[in-house]
Amino acid sequence: MENVFQKILDYLPDIGVAVLILVLGVILTLIIAKIAKKAMGRSKLDPSLTAFFVRLIHIFCYVMIAIAVLSKLGVSPTGLIAFFSASMAAVALALKDNIADIASGIVLLFTRPFVTGDFIEFGAHKGFVTKIDLIHTRIRTYDDTEVIVPNSKITTTEVNNYSSSPEIRVVINVPISYKADLDKTKEVLFNTAVRCWCYFEDYWTVYFKLTESIKKALDENDIAIPFNQLDVHIIDQPKS
Repeated sequence: MENVFQKILDYLPDIGVAVLILVLGVILTLIIAKIAKKAMGRSKLDPSLTAFFVRLIHIFCYVMIAIAVLSKLGVSPTGLIAFFSASMAAVALALKDNIADIASGIVLLFTRPFVTGDFIEFGAHKGFVTKIDLIHTRIRTYDDTEVIVPNSKITTTEVNNYSSSPEIRVVINVPISYKADLDKTKEVLFNTAVRCWCYFEDYWTVYFKLTESIKKALDENDIAIPFNQLDVHIIDQPKS
């Protein structure tokens, strides 16, 4: 019993040093990550890319801390390398179905066809990019619905980035009656500006005001806008 107690006493300094390494390592990791995040924020990197780098810093530092702590507790470096190799293999196996999404996520983060905050359209989806993760991209639509899309689907389809330019063209399609005077209608629409450019953040304000102006201009000039309707013609049949 005395021998066991003595061994514990002999082992306490190593445990204390290991705990100290763990505490100081975590504190230092948080400080480094905070400094890196602030520096990358000043460089105007995309927030999603900043988050990606900060996550890498955390992973790297925590792995180094774990190695240092376990080494101090007597675990052999060979065993540690084998442990982390097995862990990485397990992670890779678990993510094998997401390899294409992860590769696409890295491509999106570094080639930057769009960044967080951009308004994009692809397939049936249209909205603001809120976050680009390694596996998914999150989009917030105008009806406040969050759409989570696998990155591989984005990189394999056509994407329209409406925020790539500070200005956007407002286009309104105006149907008119077949009976309307074409030249007069063109003159009215051109005077109202059917197509115009505005800053992206003003798009919907301009769109709705322009739509209202067009409707008023057409009404003032007695130009009808057709709508779906059903005309029923009753034909009297002669009595036999």
